Amino acid sequence: MRKGFSLLETLVALAVLAVFTAALLAFTQGSLGANRLARKQAQLLEELKDAAGYLADTLQEAQRVFNSTTLNGQACAPPTCLAVLVPDPVNPGKCALRAYRLEPRSGVGEDYKAPDPWADTHTLMLREYRLSNLGCNTATFSNAQPYVVLDLVDNDPNLAPFRVGASPTSITLNIRLKAQEAGRTLRVPGPNEAYTIRVYPRNVP
Repeated sequence: MRKGFSLLETLVALAVLAVFTAALLAFTQGSLGANRLARKQAQLLEELKDAAGYLADTLQEAQRVFNSTTLNGQACAPPTCLAVLVPDPVNPGKCALRAYRLEPRSGVGEDYKAPDPWADTHTLMLREYRLSNLGCNTATFSNAQPYVVLDLVDNDPNLAPFRVGASPTSITLNIRLKAQEAGRTLRVPGPNEAYTIRVYPRNVP
C-alpha cells in the first residue's frame, strides 16, 4: 500500500500550483490596473465638468467678446485664447477682464502644478487672466493676473478649444483632457471626442 506522494507527483503539484499562482497574480494586477484607470477617468471627467461649468457661468455674463485683442503684450484670439469683459462685481459701472489662454504646461511655474514630466510634454494648462476696474470700452490689457482653471488639457492641434459665432453671439468650448495612468494614455471624454458647451452671452448687445 502506497504512503504519501512520489517526488515526481510532488514536483507536478508544485508546478501546477505555480501556474495557478501566476495566473491569479496577473488577474489581480490587471484588476487593480483597470480600477486605477477607471478612478483616474472619473476624476478627470469630474474636473472637466467643474471647469466647463465655471467657464459657462462666467461667459454668460460677458458684455463684450473679443475676436482678437492683446493680453499682457501677446495676441489673444480663438481658438487658443479668448477674452471677454464682464460686469465688475466690486465696481458698479465698470468692467472686469476674464481671459482664457491655453499654455504649454512645461512653461507654467511649479507653484501652479503637480510634478509630471509626461504631462509637461503632452498637455496644456488652461489659465484665466483677470483684471478689474476697467472701462467697458477697454480693448488692450496689461498686467492681468493668471489663475489655473484646468490642468492636463489635450494638446491635439486639431482641437479648437474656443470658437466665437455671430448673430447671435455665441461661444463654443471644446475641451478634452489627457493623462497617463498605469502605463496607458487616457483621453477624457474619449480619444475622438471633446466635452462641448455652447454659451450665449446674455449681456452682449
